Amino acid sequence: MLTNRFFMILIGGALAAVLVLTVQEAIAASAVTANDLERSREADTARWHAMAEYYKNQADVQSLERSRTADTARWEAMAEYYQGGEEAQNLERGRAADAARWEAIADYFFPHAGSK
Repeated sequence: MLTNRFFMILIGGALAAVLVLTVQEAIAASAVTANDLERSREADTARWHAMAEYYKNQADVQSLERSRTADTARWEAMAEYYQGGEEAQNLERGRAADAARWEAIADYFFPHAGSK
C-alpha cells in the first residue's frame, strides 16, 4: 500500500514537472516568434523601400518609366503598410497603391485612350 502511494506521488510529480517545462517552453517560443515576426516585418519594409529607390533611380525608356512609377508607388505603399498604423489606413494605402499601379499600366498600354 505504501509502495502504491509512493509511485502515485512519483507519477504526479513527473507529470507536474512535464507540465511546468511545457508551459515554460511555450512562453519562450512565443517570445522568440514575436521577435522573429518583428524582424521579418522590418526586413520586408527595408526590402520594399530599397526596391522603390532602385526603380526611382532608373532612367530608361519613357514607357518603362511609367510602369516603374506605378511599381514604385505600390512598393512604397507596401513598405508603409508593414510599418504599422491603423488597419483602415493600411487598407486605403493599399487600394491607392493598386489604383496608381493600374492607372500607370493603363497609360502604358493605352497611352492615348484618355484623349479620345
